[in-house]
Amino acid sequence: MNLNISYNWLKEYVKTGKSAKEFAKLLSLSGPTVDRMIEFGQDLSGVVVGKLIQKDKHPNANNLFVGQVDVGKKTIQVVFGDKAKVEVGQQLPVAIAPTTLPAGEIKRVSLRGVESQGMLCLDSELAISDDEKITFFDEQIKPGTPITKALKLLSDDIFDIEVTSNRPDAMSVVGIAREAAAIIGEKFLYQDPTPNITKRADVKLLVNVKEPKLCGRYQAVVMTDVKVESSPLWMQQRLISSGLRPINNLVDITNYVLLEFGQPMHVFDYDKLSGNEINVRCAKSGEKILALDGKSYELNDSNLIITDKKNPVAIAGVMGGEESSVTSTTKTAVFESANFNALIVRKTSRLLNLQSESSSLFEKSLAPEATSPALGRAIELAMELAGGKVASKIFDVSNYESSAKPILLNVQNLHVKLGVEIKPDRIKKILIDLGFIVSGSKDFKVTVPWWRQKDVEGEHDLIEEVARIYGYHNLPFDLPSGELPVNYDNNQEFTAQDKVKDILVAVGYSEVYNYSFISAKQIKDSSLTVDDHIKLFNPLNTDFEYMRTSLVPGLLTNVAGNENLFKVAKFFELSHVYISQKNDLPDEKAMLAVVVYGKPEQELFYELKGVFSTLIQKLNIIKSNQELLTQEVKFWQKDKTTKIIIDDNEVGNLGIINSEVLYLFGIKSTVGIMEIDFSALLKNAKASSTHKVLSRYPQIELDLSMEIDKKVLYRDVQESIIHVDKLIKGVDFLSVFEGNGVADNQKALAIRIVYRNDGKTLTMTDAQNVHNKVVGKLKKEYNIGVR
Repeated sequence: MNLNISYNWLKEYVKTGKSAKEFAKLLSLSGPTVDRMIEFGQDLSGVVVGKLIQKDKHPNANNLFVGQVDVGKKTIQVVFGDKAKVEVGQQLPVAIAPTTLPAGEIKRVSLRGVESQGMLCLDSELAISDDEKITFFDEQIKPGTPITKALKLLSDDIFDIEVTSNRPDAMSVVGIAREAAAIIGEKFLYQDPTPNITKRADVKLLVNVKEPKLCGRYQAVVMTDVKVESSPLWMQQRLISSGLRPINNLVDITNYVLLEFGQPMHVFDYDKLSGNEINVRCAKSGEKILALDGKSYELNDSNLIITDKKNPVAIAGVMGGEESSVTSTTKTAVFESANFNALIVRKTSRLLNLQSESSSLFEKSLAPEATSPALGRAIELAMELAGGKVASKIFDVSNYESSAKPILLNVQNLHVKLGVEIKPDRIKKILIDLGFIVSGSKDFKVTVPWWRQKDVEGEHDLIEEVARIYGYHNLPFDLPSGELPVNYDNNQEFTAQDKVKDILVAVGYSEVYNYSFISAKQIKDSSLTVDDHIKLFNPLNTDFEYMRTSLVPGLLTNVAGNENLFKVAKFFELSHVYISQKNDLPDEKAMLAVVVYGKPEQELFYELKGVFSTLIQKLNIIKSNQELLTQEVKFWQKDKTTKIIIDDNEVGNLGIINSEVLYLFGIKSTVGIMEIDFSALLKNAKASSTHKVLSRYPQIELDLSMEIDKKVLYRDVQESIIHVDKLIKGVDFLSVFEGNGVADNQKALAIRIVYRNDGKTLTMTDAQNVHNKVVGKLKKEYNIGVR
């Protein structure tokens, strides 16, 4: 998850005089990574305060005006529309051409025959607000004053920070500041909010949590006399720079707290809550809610919702409802700060295909303790920015228990694991700076703070925390020495997978990983049947609707995406497919698929045959053969594909993908694939080869080159030869050729036959006699012509 955070905002919580670049470098070295930095205000250097001193109608356009604008040292002419009703004498932001704004480049242009030397700027065009309005200045601001000075906009740097999903505590300004303070060794300036609540009215509100297992904590407060209006510029600036759109001051407060504390919040219009009630319950099937995105969603009993006495007012942890939202007429508001079960929020978000900043955070298991400081901060801001007054008690329905248990940290063990001795006082300080409670002097008893209880579980986690703050770059980098570890893995399938992957990598293949989900289009384009595939009830998107029954569709997609970059390539995938079974869970089968593309068909075929032979040899599989596929099946091309037979069972196919399928995938190259049931391969594999006593007598090798019908398989020729005589000990393939000098329906096949007598030395005469028998049999069975 990436965050955009203002450096000025961070400096409110961590004391530092470091430059933005130095700060980003140190943070990235030992904490969350700063992917990039954006300098705020650099695009406003050409914008100044200008005073409109003359306004005339455009001679050639009814809806345009021509203005003369004093920008300090000179007067420029600007053509503008009158959306904001600008009058002579008013002072406003003016971009002097040529310059560049966040909204784009400003040039001198001719508009309907009149030159415009600049532009009057809306706040949205300056990216200081989302409002389509113009900020006007009083006469104390002199024309020509830079806009950043006039608006008191501080120069700032926006950090684009990547935070790993196991660290929701760092997905906020306060969280990053805490990390930074520990890393750079400066003071962490955060203190829990303590709003000054002087007097409390007694506005009625009933809070009832009916699903305590799904809502660990629910806090709420009623505030009266709120004035709903635009947020101040500084808040809008921070929201926009973080990627959030300002709405109004109350909604902006909840979003501001989300960014600052990493705790999602929501605000309701109190007067729109029927019965002055808030209930946390599961939805009833068929209930509907109009959400803040303007869409209506139908709910079911697996969705956790917030309701008033009659209707749903929010989808818990995901999004609020439109009908209870605050507007310009709101006078009394209810702020909600709650903790919801991560799994229920994730399921609801996926089911409704509705994601938000809140759901993204809740899905990562937030701490229930985070709701209290977030609510306190919201109260402070509502008092300051909306004039609100607390009008109820702070409701707090808690259904959680702290899971904090002390962890023993053995200092000597830490030294061994890191390979460096760190003084105990330094270890203790690092952990305390990160918020851990530490006791002891040599070995430490460490209590994990509430914001880290989801990811710090044992001593190994504490060692990692010390290592990263101490600095990985400060750890020794000696090469390891000692005995190599022995693999005692008893899981034969995993061991076999590693062995097969090593074999394929050794012969030049690269491994790929594809999702187990595919689209209906991939299925149809592969000549497979959609109904044979298991459809997901709640897919991430339409590209991942079905569970695959073959690895081929995904691999063809890989080929389509790579053939423009690599003209020839070969790769493999060893993963699972899912075969539907009636009234049962799918049969999850491990499959191995090997792909080659970018070569002529014949080369592809023999390349794959070579890979298959290598696997058979390395896995010590004795009985295997291939049979020609003579009819079109799925994506295979008939007469150029074989069935793979192991121990008389068909376990896969090896051959060429048909051209129609390649066309549908947008593939121009010829593609060869071998797909095998890996479990069947494993079943017939042996850990070691069968030992045979070596013969004491020499062998004789005789080559045979023949012309034979191209439809005849080498395997059939081999089978015919091997049984002619017991002196024949082996038949090896040498080459095959089709083309010049060979008839159209023929191929030139060259083989080598091995002869040996294990009882005495074999003479050439005896070997030649058997060789003649072989030739005679082949002439009779296949009508060969000897070359």
